[in-house]
Amino acid sequence: MTPEETAIALEIRRLARDELGLAWNGLDDEELASRLDSLALLSLVVAVEDRWRVKLTEDDAAGTRSLAGLARLVQGKLAGGASGEGAG
Repeated sequence: MTPEETAIALEIRRLARDELGLAWNGLDDEELASRLDSLALLSLVVAVEDRWRVKLTEDDAAGTRSLAGLARLVQGKLAGGASGEGAG
């Protein structure tokens, strides 16, 4: 991850802890689906959208599999580019 993506990932962890009560001690490439049910994932996506003032589509959210991937997605949205998620 880039330094910007790392900073975003750390902030997403904070949001997950503060908004969802989720302690995220695992690796950045850990599957989001293994950590969050669909409602919790939706709540996290909404918190991310609110925090960074970005719009994540249903396809974005469905295609994001990891914390690192979500950080890349947000960084890509902030940079005005594509999702940046890829397979990770």
